[in-house]
Amino acid sequence: MNSIVKKITCLYLFFTVFTSACFYLHAQEEEIVLDSVDEYTGLKYAVEKTVSAENGDVRIRARGDNGTFSLCTINSKGKEVPLLSSLESDSLSFFVMKVGRAHYTLNSKGGVSSEARKTEKGVQLAYTIGKKAYCVLDFTFPNADAPDSLQNIVRVTMYTVNIGETPQSFALKGVFDTVLGEISGKHFSTAANEKLNRQKQFHTMKDDKWIRSSNSNTAVQFMLDGEGISEPEVVSVTSAKLLTKYWIPEVVEGKGFSSPSSYNNSGICINWKTAYLNPQEMDVKVFYLSIAEGVAPVYAGKEPAGIEFLSALENKTDIFTSLVAEKEPVVENETSEDADSSVPELSPAALAVTEEQLDPEYIQNLIDYIESIKSEEDIETEEYISLNEELDAIFERLRSMENKNE
Repeated sequence: MNSIVKKITCLYLFFTVFTSACFYLHAQEEEIVLDSVDEYTGLKYAVEKTVSAENGDVRIRARGDNGTFSLCTINSKGKEVPLLSSLESDSLSFFVMKVGRAHYTLNSKGGVSSEARKTEKGVQLAYTIGKKAYCVLDFTFPNADAPDSLQNIVRVTMYTVNIGETPQSFALKGVFDTVLGEISGKHFSTAANEKLNRQKQFHTMKDDKWIRSSNSNTAVQFMLDGEGISEPEVVSVTSAKLLTKYWIPEVVEGKGFSSPSSYNNSGICINWKTAYLNPQEMDVKVFYLSIAEGVAPVYAGKEPAGIEFLSALENKTDIFTSLVAEKEPVVENETSEDADSSVPELSPAALAVTEEQLDPEYIQNLIDYIESIKSEEDIETEEYISLNEELDAIFERLRSMENKNE
């Protein structure tokens, strides 16, 4: 009898110690100290081998060893439902950065170094492309006090910094191998098109607003037009196998999504406009993912936030934290009239820039030539200075044009 009591007591003590240890470890995992600050974005983070973050029905994972990410929802049974296609140790969705004329896939396959980071409201992947570019891919969840209807939204931000020694062009594209619509009979839909089962290329998203991939239970919506959303240059829906063949995919309007090597396999490619950056300058691209677990008719009409979210953005509703942790500038005795008049006017050199000089191929040729003569021993100083002044004037003109379009 005593031996039985002793065994029960031992088991009880073991169970108590074990559960306490598990609780402690769980608490330790939850209380990750954000002990680093990004020198360019000013955002706090902690480096981890693998990180994950969850909010509402959405879970995001990032792996530092190979630079990949995955997105899923959590259904009513607690099971993960992937929003994008992936393999066991890889992801079929990724970003590609074009620096000058060279393309770099932002994962280990692209020869790019990476690290995964935990942030206050999400996860990040930081990529370094040699001594050319530093990129931070940031996934951020809404603030806790945002409306419940907007909690299943993720802000996706790509920060790109020119860490080279000369001005350069930087272009970003996102490749997303979608899965939800391929078995539903409706591959995609937009705000203006209820069913999109054929290849299509969009040169503006003003009317369509978003691209949605969904089935009867789950949906992910790429929000590509609205206040604070970076305007894409081209958005393509085509066969997943064709998304990476060319920088901008070749799309055969009206053709299905099958290819010689795959059947009914569709995907989305988003190309953003080229940014021209001087050394240490940063470009920021932003879009949003609106996600729903329980789309009609299964769960009584629950859909991704669309027009409601875009209206909230337009009304400057406080849904997300600031993009960059910047200090507010100190302005003394400035009136509204002073603020209006503080917009810099174009320099004479920028005003003299011609349409030919604004051609992307002309600009890239100029950048390439400056780069090529920079390292020459017998460099002609006057020519080098003159070419850089021309490039500065072109950059000034381009930025002026972008500001007018915002």
